[in-house]
Amino acid sequence: MKQIYYLVTIQLKEFYREPGILFWAFIFPIAIAGVLGLAFTSKGVPQTRVAIISSSHNADALSSKIEKAFSNSVSGNSDGLGVIVPKIFEEEEAIKALKRGEINLLVKEDEAGNLEFSFDPNNANAQRDYLLLSNALMSADGKSQASSKIRKLDSKGTRYIDYLVPGMLAMGVMNSCLWGVGWNLIEMRMKKLLRRMSATPMNKLAFVLSFFFTRIVVTTVESIIFLTFTFTVFENAFFGSPIAAFMIFLTGNFAFACIGIFVGSRAQSAQVGNGLVNAFTFPMMVLSGIFFSYKNFPDIILPFIKHLPLTLMADSLRAVFIEGSGITESIYPCAFMILIGFFFLGTGLRIFRWS
Repeated sequence: MKQIYYLVTIQLKEFYREPGILFWAFIFPIAIAGVLGLAFTSKGVPQTRVAIISSSHNADALSSKIEKAFSNSVSGNSDGLGVIVPKIFEEEEAIKALKRGEINLLVKEDEAGNLEFSFDPNNANAQRDYLLLSNALMSADGKSQASSKIRKLDSKGTRYIDYLVPGMLAMGVMNSCLWGVGWNLIEMRMKKLLRRMSATPMNKLAFVLSFFFTRIVVTTVESIIFLTFTFTVFENAFFGSPIAAFMIFLTGNFAFACIGIFVGSRAQSAQVGNGLVNAFTFPMMVLSGIFFSYKNFPDIILPFIKHLPLTLMADSLRAVFIEGSGITESIYPCAFMILIGFFFLGTGLRIFRWS
């Protein structure tokens, strides 16, 4: 037991003497918890956005009716079920908002007062919103909503899987580039390979850029396999320009490969390297709306979230896949991702450590 005591003491001292490890072990998890807290608890209770179709009979009255049903929630006297935020849309605008993940539920009322709820039945959040709204209206009226009906939005482009696939594709590129570039550089530095290679007449910029071209090959193969599976099994939507999709894919690879170069530019230990890669990948996976809309976050940080590289790639791919966007609409996100790439590439090369 005495030997075990001294061995444990040695390992604990090594752990606490490394500032980087302390940061990733204690501060980073708290920061992530804070980010998630902003998304889900900053507004007190869950907020549900519902689209009221403007062609409904007296859409304004329906909106007021929904707001009144949730007046207790708005004033903070609810049981925590949530707050409904109704917005009036043209049907085309509502479908577009649905495709972008901004809303999950469409409501329409005819002249007889019958309600039609439109949502994807395979989307758990949409089912929750439907139950929340229908129960609230039933409680407010004191009668059953038996006259209402459900219209399933299961056509291509309106399903949750169509929203998910482009985001998963972007996330795969990010993970492949940051781990494939950043971690490889850190591992080569730990094995003293970078020092040996720097002593050769090798062009150092060419060495760094070789990681980008390697990632292009790898992520292309990974993406082809992934999309082949989703198109075969789920028949997900693709309405836009293949050239625009390839532009986004290429510039996304460039941006994330350059971030990987920056991440791997100085770290010398596996613990710090692992923390650095996770410090870039995990927050973006949470913030960038891969699995749920980033509209849940406070409005003040939305401009920042929209310009994260993963958000830019995921949103622009979704626009191509499910909204039919072309090259013109893809120019801005592609140009911004190139700027991000050059920034991290220049910074990474300036502080790069070969030993």
